[in-house]
Amino acid sequence: MSNAPVELVGGFTSAEARFLRGQFDDCRIDLIARSLLDQRTALLRWQPAADMHPHVVETASPRVTDRRRRPSVAWYVLEHEPDLRLVPIASGPDLRDSYPDHFPADAVPDQPTGKGCLPFSRWLWPLATAVALASI
Repeated sequence: MSNAPVELVGGFTSAEARFLRGQFDDCRIDLIARSLLDQRTALLRWQPAADMHPHVVETASPRVTDRRRRPSVAWYVLEHEPDLRLVPIASGPDLRDSYPDHFPADAVPDQPTGKGCLPFSRWLWPLATAVALASI
Protein backbone atom coordinates (compact mmCIF):
# COMPACT_ATOMS: atom_id res chain seq x y z
CA MET A 1 0.00 0.00 0.00
CA SER A 2 1.06 3.63 -0.06
CA ASN A 3 2.64 5.50 2.81
CA ALA A 4 -0.60 7.27 3.74
CA PRO A 5 -1.21 7.03 7.48
CA VAL A 6 -3.41 4.45 9.16
CA GLU A 7 -5.10 5.70 12.33
CA LEU A 8 -5.58 2.84 14.78
CA VAL A 9 -8.06 3.39 17.60
CA GLY A 10 -8.25 0.90 20.46
CA GLY A 11 -6.01 -1.55 22.26
CA PHE A 12 -4.17 -3.16 19.35
CA THR A 13 -1.06 -5.22 20.07
CA SER A 14 2.15 -4.14 18.35
CA ALA A 15 1.93 -7.18 16.01
CA GLU A 16 -1.66 -6.31 15.09
CA ALA A 17 -0.72 -2.67 14.46
CA ARG A 18 2.17 -3.66 12.17
CA PHE A 19 -0.04 -6.10 10.28
CA LEU A 20 -2.88 -3.61 9.78
CA ARG A 21 -0.52 -0.84 8.66
CA GLY A 22 0.87 -3.27 6.09
CA GLN A 23 -2.60 -4.10 4.76
CA PHE A 24 -4.24 -0.68 4.60
CA ASP A 25 -3.49 2.97 3.95
CA ASP A 26 -5.20 6.32 4.43
CA CYS A 27 -7.89 5.07 6.83
CA ARG A 28 -9.08 4.74 10.40
CA ILE A 29 -9.46 1.30 11.98
CA ASP A 30 -11.37 0.94 15.25
CA LEU A 31 -11.09 -2.07 17.50
CA ILE A 32 -14.79 -2.61 18.23
CA ALA A 33 -14.54 -5.71 20.45
CA ARG A 34 -12.36 -8.63 21.40
CA SER A 35 -13.96 -12.05 21.15
CA LEU A 36 -15.68 -13.26 24.31
CA LEU A 37 -14.24 -16.73 23.61
CA ASP A 38 -10.70 -15.90 22.41
CA GLN A 39 -9.06 -12.55 23.15
CA ARG A 40 -6.78 -12.98 20.10
CA THR A 41 -9.79 -12.60 17.79
CA ALA A 42 -11.00 -9.03 17.27
CA LEU A 43 -13.81 -7.24 15.46
CA LEU A 44 -12.65 -4.19 13.48
CA ARG A 45 -14.42 -1.33 11.73
CA TRP A 46 -12.58 0.22 8.77
CA GLN A 47 -13.40 3.73 7.55
CA PRO A 48 -11.64 5.94 5.00
CA ALA A 49 -9.53 8.76 6.41
CA ALA A 50 -11.57 11.78 7.45
CA ASP A 51 -9.89 14.00 4.86
CA MET A 52 -10.57 11.64 1.94
CA HIS A 53 -13.02 12.87 -0.65
CA PRO A 54 -14.47 10.10 -2.86
CA HIS A 55 -14.93 12.43 -5.85
CA VAL A 56 -11.20 13.23 -6.00
CA VAL A 57 -9.23 10.88 -8.23
CA GLU A 58 -5.75 10.32 -6.89
CA THR A 59 -3.08 8.73 -9.04
CA ALA A 60 -0.12 8.86 -6.67
CA SER A 61 0.02 5.10 -6.26
CA PRO A 62 -1.43 2.52 -8.65
CA ARG A 63 -1.70 0.04 -5.76
CA VAL A 64 -4.18 2.16 -3.79
CA THR A 65 -7.85 1.34 -4.27
CA ASP A 66 -9.74 3.74 -6.51
CA ARG A 67 -10.99 6.19 -3.90
CA ARG A 68 -14.27 6.71 -5.78
CA ARG A 69 -15.18 3.07 -5.14
CA ARG A 70 -14.24 2.75 -1.48
CA PRO A 71 -17.11 1.96 0.89
CA SER A 72 -17.89 4.34 3.74
CA VAL A 73 -17.41 1.53 6.27
CA ALA A 74 -16.22 -2.07 6.21
CA TRP A 75 -16.14 -4.71 8.95
CA TYR A 76 -13.45 -7.35 9.52
CA VAL A 77 -12.55 -9.98 12.04
CA LEU A 78 -8.83 -10.15 12.77
CA GLU A 79 -7.72 -13.69 13.55
CA HIS A 80 -4.37 -14.89 14.90
CA GLU A 81 -4.44 -18.57 13.95
CA PRO A 82 -2.36 -19.78 12.22
CA ASP A 83 -1.13 -16.31 11.18
CA LEU A 84 -2.71 -12.88 11.33
CA ARG A 85 -5.46 -12.61 8.74
CA LEU A 86 -8.54 -10.50 8.05
CA VAL A 87 -11.98 -11.99 7.39
CA PRO A 88 -14.47 -9.58 5.75
CA ILE A 89 -17.87 -9.36 7.46
CA ALA A 90 -20.86 -8.25 5.37
CA SER A 91 -23.57 -7.91 8.04
CA GLY A 92 -24.66 -8.76 11.57
CA PRO A 93 -26.07 -12.15 10.50
CA ASP A 94 -22.79 -12.90 8.70
CA LEU A 95 -20.82 -12.18 11.89
CA ARG A 96 -23.17 -14.26 14.04
CA ASP A 97 -23.06 -17.20 11.59
CA SER A 98 -19.28 -17.11 11.18
CA TYR A 99 -18.40 -16.38 14.82
CA PRO A 100 -21.27 -17.62 17.02
CA ASP A 101 -21.10 -16.34 20.61
CA HIS A 102 -17.83 -14.48 19.98
CA PHE A 103 -19.24 -10.94 19.85
CA PRO A 104 -22.33 -9.11 21.12
CA ALA A 105 -25.32 -9.75 18.84
CA ASP A 106 -25.57 -6.09 17.80
CA ALA A 107 -21.83 -5.51 17.19
CA VAL A 108 -22.33 -5.13 13.40
CA PRO A 109 -25.46 -3.67 11.76
CA ASP A 110 -27.83 -6.25 10.31
CA GLN A 111 -28.04 -4.34 7.01
CA PRO A 112 -25.41 -5.54 4.55
CA THR A 113 -22.70 -3.04 3.70
CA GLY A 114 -21.69 -2.21 0.15
CA LYS A 115 -18.84 -4.34 -1.16
CA GLY A 116 -16.37 -1.69 -2.26
CA CYS A 117 -18.71 0.57 -4.19
CA LEU A 118 -20.45 3.84 -3.61
CA PRO A 119 -23.58 3.54 -1.44
CA PHE A 120 -25.94 4.68 -4.23
CA SER A 121 -24.53 2.21 -6.75
CA ARG A 122 -26.59 -0.71 -5.42
CA TRP A 123 -29.65 1.00 -6.98
CA LEU A 124 -27.93 2.45 -10.03
CA TRP A 125 -26.22 -0.70 -11.32
CA PRO A 126 -29.44 -2.67 -12.00
CA LEU A 127 -30.90 0.37 -13.75
CA ALA A 128 -27.72 1.02 -15.78
CA THR A 129 -27.51 -2.68 -16.70
CA ALA A 130 -31.14 -2.73 -17.86
CA VAL A 131 -30.65 0.41 -19.97
CA ALA A 132 -27.45 -1.01 -21.49
CA LEU A 133 -29.12 -4.33 -22.33
CA ALA A 134 -32.16 -2.59 -23.80
CA SER A 135 -29.93 -0.60 -26.17
CA ILE A 136 -28.31 -3.72 -27.64
